[in-house]
Amino acid sequence: MTELLRQFRWLEPAVDVARLGVFVVFVGLGLAVALQASRDALARRRAVNRLILYVLAVTAAVGLVQVESWPFTTWALVHGTSPARMRSWEIEGLDAQGRGYPIDPAVFQPLAPVELGARFLSRTRGLPPDAQVGVARFVLERAERARSRFLAGRRFAPNEWLLGPLALSYVFRQPALWRSPADVPATPFVALRIWLLDWDVRERFADESRVSRHLLVEVHHGR
Repeated sequence: MTELLRQFRWLEPAVDVARLGVFVVFVGLGLAVALQASRDALARRRAVNRLILYVLAVTAAVGLVQVESWPFTTWALVHGTSPARMRSWEIEGLDAQGRGYPIDPAVFQPLAPVELGARFLSRTRGLPPDAQVGVARFVLERAERARSRFLAGRRFAPNEWLLGPLALSYVFRQPALWRSPADVPATPFVALRIWLLDWDVRERFADESRVSRHLLVEVHHGR
């Protein structure tokens, strides 16, 4: 259906009117449920059933034709065929002895980790090398402040300083890497490395260690 709309632009106004109609009916059925709240239980149940059936029907239709009709969505962001190869990234902080520690992605808040990764991995929207170095220096400073707060027993994730566990999580949630003081060095981070991880999906499924690591950028404190 999406390809059909691209070929026949004159259909777009009709689709927009249909979307409006879908939304108006949805609101009307919702209001009908609210108006039945003070009446008998049977009438209220019928109104609720009509709303549920409508939602299920429209959701199925939207999924079938793959045309968005807010608030009903195709969830196009997260569906599709998995590629044969995957890429990701990893940020590592180093102490004065050269020992590496993974940086908890919570230190980047309010920036989502997936957005930060896109700036380093995207071939079209990625940062040039000099900008990558600047971002890496900023992350090094941010990670060091977070390390100090964490060792002091304070919350280090910016979004959690005020609301704590009540803070909303990101859609693509990553596991916490800093759970105990042993997860960070007792001395400051003096350097930071950002790695590109690349792997074949089938090979890594058979052997978790089949991952290629390429150094994207490395920065040191003070230089």
